[in-house]
This record gives sequence, structure tokens and C-alpha cells, in this order.
Amino acid sequence: MIQSPKQINDSTLALPVRLLEKGMFVCRLDRPWLGTPFLMQGFLLQSGEDIATLQNLCEFVYVDTHKSIYTFKQKKKTTLFKKPSKAFASEIPASIDRDLAKTGLRTVLPVYTESIKSLRTCYKQFSIHQEFDAKKLTSQVEHCLDSILQNTSAMSWLSRVKSHQNYGFEHAMHVSILAMVFAVHCGWTRAEAKTAGLAGLLFDIGNIKIPQAILNKPGPLTESEWQLIQSHPKWTRYFLEKSGFDQAVVEAGYYHHERADGNGYPARRLSSHTNQYARLIHILDAFDAMTSFRPYAEQRTVFEACRILYRGRGSDFDSYLVDQFIAMMGTYPIGTLVELSSGEVGVVIGQNNNARLLPKLSIIRDQNKNEMPETIVNLRNVVDKQGNPRVRIKTMLHDGSYGVFMHDYTRQLLTS
Repeated sequence: MIQSPKQINDSTLALPVRLLEKGMFVCRLDRPWLGTPFLMQGFLLQSGEDIATLQNLCEFVYVDTHKSIYTFKQKKKTTLFKKPSKAFASEIPASIDRDLAKTGLRTVLPVYTESIKSLRTCYKQFSIHQEFDAKKLTSQVEHCLDSILQNTSAMSWLSRVKSHQNYGFEHAMHVSILAMVFAVHCGWTRAEAKTAGLAGLLFDIGNIKIPQAILNKPGPLTESEWQLIQSHPKWTRYFLEKSGFDQAVVEAGYYHHERADGNGYPARRLSSHTNQYARLIHILDAFDAMTSFRPYAEQRTVFEACRILYRGRGSDFDSYLVDQFIAMMGTYPIGTLVELSSGEVGVVIGQNNNARLLPKLSIIRDQNKNEMPETIVNLRNVVDKQGNPRVRIKTMLHDGSYGVFMHDYTRQLLTS
């Protein structure tokens, strides 16, 4: 336990919460960000209320001395603190949120990339041997979980970066990430989060027995084709049992298409009689599919997908888990595309704790939807003479709207 300030590196102090002061920039907690009232992973302490909240939640936090406006002075082995001589800034600049997003993405991208590569290799080997290396996949999921605990926003961002290729790999990876993020959000144990991640990675493996022409058929399925589709959970169960996965993972794969009203498949069982992982994967499978590019269905925005999930509470989906998932996603998740009332298009890069409908944005299309130099704005500060918001978010957009793809923007952000 840290009892006194400890220098971690040139810019970071581990600080007991009793020593926190306004003007310090908190870059990391001694616990996951999810489950705390703070929407941003990294924020400037602006009030006594923020300090009191941290003192109730944590024993110590990490403070970035470079981003703080509090003056730190090192003397021998004791860190002395002086009040800032300059006027206290009212808020952290939106540009810092962009920097935090870029830093977070750079930190977790290697794990994400390695996981996709490992998953691709495992699928290739599976197509030959009809069996998975359970130990290797479990280890990869644990690496992802570590990255999620380190920077939840960045991993969540990557789960929303879509492509037109490799839907199967991406879908499995994104459902796995969302499952672990959700588990952390709900306070599940590490073991439960790992099980959720494995279930998300493997729930659809039975589709290997379904011809791609049927899986990607743009028109209505025939009765025989639909029966074949409904057989994939049985194949999933068979392959997961053969590979030696835990029973909880096996059951999640087998029951993930069961519904709350008992009208699902393959067993027509009430989803309340299945484990929590199956009920969760049913929601996340639908959400990621709706927000992805598919040849047989319209792509939805995050908002539209959440609205469909909400409408299906109690009939298709588990009501409690849907409510928790929508709460986790928030109004405008970081890494989503939006159109403003001004006509401009931007990407959400940060949140305002006390103004959730007015986030921080990277504007990349002008009012005529033409490319423009990236401009960072905080909508909370775009006000008229009376102090009322002058520009609001008009609508959330799906990936690819007006030629803006999150895959391209993320690459641009990482190389800027």
C-alpha cells in the first residue's frame, strides 16, 4: 500500500488520495475506471466533490505531473506540493482528450492485433483438425482482459472499428471484447470476465458447418436453409466439448440463441434457465451484428442498435442485462461518428462529466460534408451570448457515413 508519494517515471506520481488537490491530472486509478462515476480515463481535478469521490473509491491514484496545473517541486526524497500561482483552469482542453485517445490506442493496439492474428491462426488450424488449442485461446483472452483493465475506452473504441473483410474474425473478437468490458462494468470477478471473453470468442464456431453462401445470403432463407442455420449451436457445443473448454463456455455457445420468451433455438428454453454468459452473448451478438457491414441486413448506428435491444427486453433479450449494457454504452460512446446541427461531422473523443449530451469531438467534415483539417472542439464551450449551446449533436451516424470510416480515422489518429 502506498503511504506517501512515489515517483513512477518522469511524468507520473503514485499518490495517496489524502494528498489530492485541485489542479492535479489523474491519469490512472488503483481500480478499473468502469464502475466509477468518471467517464473519462484521465481528467483534471476541478472540485472538492471529485476529490471526495476518489477518496471514497480509491486508496491511491496516479497523477500526471506534466498535464497537471498544480505545481510539483522535488526536494531530496520528499515531494513537496505548492499551490498553483496561475489562475485555476476551468477544464481540461479537448485536445488532451485526443492525446489520451491516441496514447490509449497505441497501448492496446498490439494486444488487439495479436489477438486477431492468433484467432485467425486458431480458426485455420481448427478447419483442419476440427479442434481448438484451448490453452492458447485462454491465454490470449487473458491478455485482452489485462488491456481492458488498463484502458477500457481504447479497447472499446477498437470494438467499433469495422471493415468489409473478415467479418467472422472481427465479429468474434468484438463480441469477446464487449463481453469482458461488460463484465468489468458489472463488477464480475476476473474469472467470470475471462469466461465471458472466451464465450464471446467461440460462440459461433459451429457456423463452420454452414455453407458461406447460406450465411451470407442476401435474400430470405428457405425452410431447409433455416433449419441448417439453427443447427450451428449444436455444432458449437460439440466442438467446444471436444476441445476441452469449461462447461460454462460450452453452455454459452449452445444456448446463445435462446430467447427470454422461450421462442429461441435450439432447445426453445427460457433464457432465464440458461447461464449469464449465454444471455449476455445473445445481446452482444445482436448488437455487433447490427452495427457491422453485412450483405443481408442494413447497418445500424449504436443508438439504433441499443433502441432495438431495448424494445426486445423481456421478449427476446434479458431485461436486466440490456439495461446494464445500454448504461455501459452511454449516450455518445467515445469512438462513434456523429453529425452536428451545423451539418459538420465528427468523431467523439471525450466526455464531459456534467454535460453528457455535449461531448468533445474531432470535426473532420464541414457543413457540406467535405473533408476539412481536423478541428478539436468541446461542444459544452460552443455557446451563444446567453450561455446556451449553439451547436448540438443532430444524430449518431453509422460507420462509413459520408465516406468517413472509423478504420481510416483510427489509423490517421495513431500516425498523427
